[in-house]
Amino acid sequence: MRSQLAIKYPLQAKFLISMAVILAIMIQLLISNSLDDNIKKINFVIGILVLLFIVGAITVALFRSAGKPKTLLLEPGKLVLEGKEVSAADIQGVWINERWYGIKLKQRRIVPMQLCFVLQPRQPAGEPELLQWAEEHSIPVEQRFFIRWM
Repeated sequence: MRSQLAIKYPLQAKFLISMAVILAIMIQLLISNSLDDNIKKINFVIGILVLLFIVGAITVALFRSAGKPKTLLLEPGKLVLEGKEVSAADIQGVWINERWYGIKLKQRRIVPMQLCFVLQPRQPAGEPELLQWAEEHSIPVEQRFFIRWM
């Protein structure tokens, strides 16, 4: 069985809201502390680095979710996503959390960012195809919460 699914990376509103709140707090702290003469330079530099990390995380999340739909190929014995092949033997399970799908690899503790996606709404046959592929390769499918990084 070889099939092609259109997928999109989910926009995680909770993540974006929490990062925006932390960003606002960090900016406020940097502004108020930068006016103080007794501020240590190392704290200011660490604050700037945290600020840059937060801005980078928000930017990556927005670009991933705003991009064109990607293609997930279901081939015998493997998945192909953005040119990267994942062997069915390396997959611990397919996890479903609400509308998000995650492919959990055996050697990873969390679902990798590239393997967390939502199916395009215009493709209602995508879920049965993915579940059938998992069943054919003896990969368990579970409805459960999973940690997604960005």
